[in-house]
Amino acid sequence: MNRAVVLKTARDTFWLALVATVGIMLFEMLFVRAMREVPVEIANYWLGHKVFSRLIEALVGARLAENLTPTTLVTIGFAHPLVFALTWALLLTVCTRVIVGEIERGTADLLLTLPISRTRIYLSTSVVWMLAGIPVSLAPWLGMCLAQRFVPLWEPIDLQRLAMLPVNLYLLYLSIGSSATLVSSLTSRRGAAVAIVLTALLASFVLNFLSALWPAAKHVAFVGILNYYQPLPMARDGVWPIGHLAALAGFALAAWLAGLIIFRRRDIPAA
Repeated sequence: MNRAVVLKTARDTFWLALVATVGIMLFEMLFVRAMREVPVEIANYWLGHKVFSRLIEALVGARLAENLTPTTLVTIGFAHPLVFALTWALLLTVCTRVIVGEIERGTADLLLTLPISRTRIYLSTSVVWMLAGIPVSLAPWLGMCLAQRFVPLWEPIDLQRLAMLPVNLYLLYLSIGSSATLVSSLTSRRGAAVAIVLTALLASFVLNFLSALWPAAKHVAFVGILNYYQPLPMARDGVWPIGHLAALAGFALAAWLAGLIIFRRRDIPAA
């Protein structure tokens, strides 16, 4: 790694990561506060509706109506679209800034003339977005801890069970970040790189919902990366989903290594 590149990338990333982390924590507190105002009877009533129940199932990975406790209820906050939006915005901004961003601006040839190998540049930028993902992935759980302290639900939340979820969320984060880095190594336009990754993420999100509503879609749900992030079964059973975690870790490693190999070998267009 190169210290100068790491520090420059870290400075550019710090405020984005801080906004994402604080934003997610505040959202989780507001979410728990809102859930506290909903009587259990009304929650059970809505979860009894088939379509609504299936939509929640698509988010959290299991039927919530059959496992309704304060701990399982708040897992919705770990898979809420706002959490995904803030996380994806951070990743797409950071992972495309240096590699494809420098190429698009026509300054990549200047960067690469420095006495720094492409491998060190790739490693230096990667370590920043990987480290930035730790507080972002912990943010939902930290928000729940604060909510438990200041706006508790009708029963205590099992924070020990919920502490498992950031691990799954972080591996999902690494998978998406590695994908964005790989696409950045393949393209010369930052907008195109963002569009490709975002389209794939939205397609996975839609596929998750279709698989909950349309049985035929379940046969292809495995191709979507969000299929491997299911917070409710983890919080309910307290069991690590080894298969899903291994799939995310393996995909992240493969995509990251592929991006490194391509970036080292590709021709960089001059300004």
